Amino acid sequence: MKKPLKNIKFLPSFLILLFGILLILNPIVCRENVAKAIIICGQVLIPSLFPFGVCVLFILKSDALKPINPSFLIFLFSLLGGYPMGAKLINEEVLSKRLDRENAEKMLHSCVNAGPAFIVSAVGAGVLNSQKIGYVLLVSHILASLVICLISSPIRQNKTEKREYISPIDNFVVSAAESAKAVISICGFVILFSVLTGYLEYYGNRFPILIPLIYLTEITVAVTKTRNIVLISFLLGFSGFCIWAQVLSVGKDIKINIMKFAFFRLIHGTLSAVFTYITLKIIPLEIPVFSNGVNFSFKPFVSGASLGISLLVLGIIFVFSLSNTRENRKILEEFI
Repeated sequence: MKKPLKNIKFLPSFLILLFGILLILNPIVCRENVAKAIIICGQVLIPSLFPFGVCVLFILKSDALKPINPSFLIFLFSLLGGYPMGAKLINEEVLSKRLDRENAEKMLHSCVNAGPAFIVSAVGAGVLNSQKIGYVLLVSHILASLVICLISSPIRQNKTEKREYISPIDNFVVSAAESAKAVISICGFVILFSVLTGYLEYYGNRFPILIPLIYLTEITVAVTKTRNIVLISFLLGFSGFCIWAQVLSVGKDIKINIMKFAFFRLIHGTLSAVFTYITLKIIPLEIPVFSNGVNFSFKPFVSGASLGISLLVLGIIFVFSLSNTRENRKILEEFI
């Protein structure tokens, strides 16, 4: 028994070595997919995650919504901001000692969610050419998350630890820096897994056994590979290995049991698929015949009102922060 387990330990190193060999033997696949991933990061991830992340972190750090239960706020923002926003906010609660690591892990089970923009705009309207189907997927996704939230143990906030007061300027700078750090980490994983998915697609024609891995690796690619709405609903709940890596990165201070985390991803995906199946039986919806999974254009927040609203909020926060500074000559020092 010990020898097989010992051999398994070398599997990750072997896979990384194999990945490195592929980079050398076929660098064109790497180059093309890195370019695509950078475009996705610039047009989708950074505009949607960075401004929203700064706003959310500023609000939570300033105790502006103190009367409201922090756990509820994090759950709400995880639904609005999409993955991995929930993990980032839970990690902040752990760092501020308002939430212990065990309860943080329980909370994480229901806070790994796809945002409305991705499900409705990207998957529904962009991939399936049906906004109505996008709303069905969104409702199913949220219901599954709520069920997991209800069956999980109640989350207890630590009452003994109080967060020290932080000035608006310091809050703004720290929130922007932490949000930027998280987004850079996320973009790194998106680029890496985009390359991995590229190789899986390239060699999938020769080795069909690799094709299922495409569905489990990167959610953006996975939803374009099938016309099955129920399967897409499952994939949105499962989220994919790329999202898992992002959650583990931004939630490094949370005590995450990877097996338990994977189990709840499967539960979320299964519940989402069941809710979608039931909804489609009650309200039959069909994918338009002219829809396809090849042309996938996703530009939420770039030309929409959300980015403008986020920037406006940041501007208002910044102005009020400056007005609260006692001495104008210290503004530059506070920024530095």
